[in-house]
Amino acid sequence: MNRKDRRAAGKRGPFAAPSGPGALAGNLFAAAVQHFQGRRLDEAERACRDVLTFDRNHAQALHLLGLIAHQSGRPDAALDFIGRALALDSRNADCEFNMAQVLRALGRTEEAITHLTRATELRRDYAAAHLALADIHLQLGRFAEAAPRYRRALALQSAPAESYSNFGVALAGLGHWDEAAAQYRRALALKPELIDVYRNLGRILLAQGNVTEALALTRRALAMQDAVELRALFVQCVKELGPSDIDSELRALIARALQEGWSRPSELSALASELCGHGRALSGLAEDRLLLALMRAAPVRTVALEAVLTDARRQLLARAAMPEQTNDNLIDFACALAQQCFINEYVFALSEEESAQARELTDTLITTLASGGPLSALLLAAVAACTPLHSLPQADLLLQRSFPPAAEALIVQQVVERRQEHEIRGAIRALTTIEDAVSRKVQRQYEDMPYPRWLTAGSIGQPVTIDWYLRSQFPAAPLRATLSHGSLDILIAGCGTGQHAIETAQRFTGARMLAIDLSRSSLGYAIRKTRELGLANVDYAQADILKLAALGRSFDLIEVGGVLHHMRDFAEGWRALLTVLRPGGVMHVGLYSALARTDIRAARAFIAERGYGESADDIRHCRQELLRCEEGSALRNVTKYADFFTTSECRDLLFHVQEQQLSIPEIAAFLRAHGLLFLGFTGAVGHAYRARFPADVAMTDLEQWHQFETEQPMAFTGMYQFWVQKP
Repeated sequence: MNRKDRRAAGKRGPFAAPSGPGALAGNLFAAAVQHFQGRRLDEAERACRDVLTFDRNHAQALHLLGLIAHQSGRPDAALDFIGRALALDSRNADCEFNMAQVLRALGRTEEAITHLTRATELRRDYAAAHLALADIHLQLGRFAEAAPRYRRALALQSAPAESYSNFGVALAGLGHWDEAAAQYRRALALKPELIDVYRNLGRILLAQGNVTEALALTRRALAMQDAVELRALFVQCVKELGPSDIDSELRALIARALQEGWSRPSELSALASELCGHGRALSGLAEDRLLLALMRAAPVRTVALEAVLTDARRQLLARAAMPEQTNDNLIDFACALAQQCFINEYVFALSEEESAQARELTDTLITTLASGGPLSALLLAAVAACTPLHSLPQADLLLQRSFPPAAEALIVQQVVERRQEHEIRGAIRALTTIEDAVSRKVQRQYEDMPYPRWLTAGSIGQPVTIDWYLRSQFPAAPLRATLSHGSLDILIAGCGTGQHAIETAQRFTGARMLAIDLSRSSLGYAIRKTRELGLANVDYAQADILKLAALGRSFDLIEVGGVLHHMRDFAEGWRALLTVLRPGGVMHVGLYSALARTDIRAARAFIAERGYGESADDIRHCRQELLRCEEGSALRNVTKYADFFTTSECRDLLFHVQEQQLSIPEIAAFLRAHGLLFLGFTGAVGHAYRARFPADVAMTDLEQWHQFETEQPMAFTGMYQFWVQKP
């Protein structure tokens, strides 16, 4: 019970002095109530005990002693006294209410619900009890139970702004967005400083397509409090805008969001790429703060900006031979460009002439390092823009030199961090052997090119229970409430370089995670990034999904996004994971859609026909050939995928050694065969589906989903992303 609840409890009716027989006991009890209301708990307790000397069955005195014990930190005594009072006066609604408050403080939530429900049955207009019930159900993610309780309580009496906000949360969880928005607006009218309400209202407005108001609300809230959740919402709003909607102030905020990691930088990369690089002169590019932030944070994601930066690198190679003509801006730009080239794994086209220049500059750098002569930061950046510094034979000598901050950051990225990953790689545990032929082929691909090379994980904010998360995602789905509310054992099956694993570890209350992958190179990257963030609840290991059953472990939650379709048989891998998923556990699955990957199939056929291999050079040459294809053709369309813009991502997209593509009926058949409960698809696709099939409130009818995808074959371009629950 919080302080406000305690004050209210001290003023309720049960403490009025009785009339008639027992006047002395009545007078003593009236004195006890006065002491209690004056916060003189010791005096109140003595007076109550005096009452019991005259009348040991004085229910009101026992009740008040329970409240005193609770406020004095003696919960067992509180339960005993209030329980005795209820035995004497079983129809006392206040007694039921206060028993619930003690039980709730002890974490005995379901028992508290029982007593609060009884209080509302005894007194139907008991607003405080309805409100307390609503709050508990909301905390448990039971929106359908919370909403009517809030409605009843708020109809009976006015309440703090927070109650209207909570009512809005429950309504939003049920998909009643317009009514939820009205409650949020009412809360803000009462208390404009409620930051969470701006965020929640902003999310609804954004989901309804009202980006302008959502962004205005978010910026207003950010001006009051620079909160993680608001930063993330800002990114969600801005990425819905077009370049023409971005003014100078927004441009500066986008640059800040990239620099400070307000979300995954990839979420802003495409928009930022469209906003940058309209000129080709180095001097102009070097002064663009947004461009510098983008190049350091994420791969550029437009063909136009890639062409601009490819040309800028050509100019940089020429300028590197004349370091006396440099300035600080040019050095900053050159180092940022080199960082970008490392991030995208040198995917930019390199002509023969540029390759010759790069070799000559690399030789100069190696000679200068060996001789101990003066070394230009521009020369260092020019070489690093064409080949990673860790590949130099005397890369360690770079650590003994002093450079401008931008060059120091470049050395950390390309030498220090790479060394850390190499050291980590050798110490990674192997939980299983890797014997399956396809698993070994996939392992080799990701050992060669860890995927993806990311810099910043998404901003998560306060962790929530898995039950709350799923109920907020799928409010109408028939989710069975059998999930842990304490510790949560999670398996990330195929964690790659760790970005999603890190976000999941921060998202859920009590998360304890095992993240596995075939590739030690990927795991080394993931472990380094996890250590940077100081996370201690993620354990990484090398393992094959097909052999997990031998570990003798089980999990409440398994995430397997973008992995099963790279196995010999997706169903075999899925079944292996089900053997280690606990009864009632949930699984997040990502699978390729055959309908959505028509262009990808055309590109893979083109690659096979041309005889391209999997080397970085072949990938670069193939990309350039695809960029020369006719606009609007299937081959040209693949250049619009975000994964087209780095070497490892392009390899994963178009050159993967193993890929299966599926349909919704195939997924539905697997779910039926294994008794899995489909909870729903994630992502923006749900809005379009709801408009097409409004009668499917839970949005779980897979036959209708198949019809929807047939009508809109590009709906699942990214992947089918969905959740299921095990019986």
